[in-house]
Amino acid sequence: MQIGELAKNAGVTVQAVRFYERRGLLPSPPRKDSGYRIYSQGDLRRLQFIRQAKRLGFSLEEIKSVLQMRAGGACPCKEVISIAERHLVETEQQIRHLARFRDELSRTLAQWRRSKGAPFLVMRFAY
Repeated sequence: MQIGELAKNAGVTVQAVRFYERRGLLPSPPRKDSGYRIYSQGDLRRLQFIRQAKRLGFSLEEIKSVLQMRAGGACPCKEVISIAERHLVETEQQIRHLARFRDELSRTLAQWRRSKGAPFLVMRFAY
């Protein structure tokens, strides 16, 4: 299949396919005599993996590492699980931080509403 069909089937843009090729996430495909790139079902599966990994918060470097392990014949399952666990911990930390922020903002709004007037924030500047 050509690049446009590959991009459409994978749910990405043609520019994304070229970007992943430049970054080494997608191997450079063979070309027709006309110069058009020809992609395989394996390339499509690889792009689908890249999209899924990105949705799960994997960086491009992490994805590249996993793909290189797989290409080298190693099973990257432990690495994938380790990366996902790390992202889960980071996500839980962000959720806790946002919950604290929400609670503080909610308390502040309640105080302002009880003050019977517009909130007035005093800012002091050092000159």
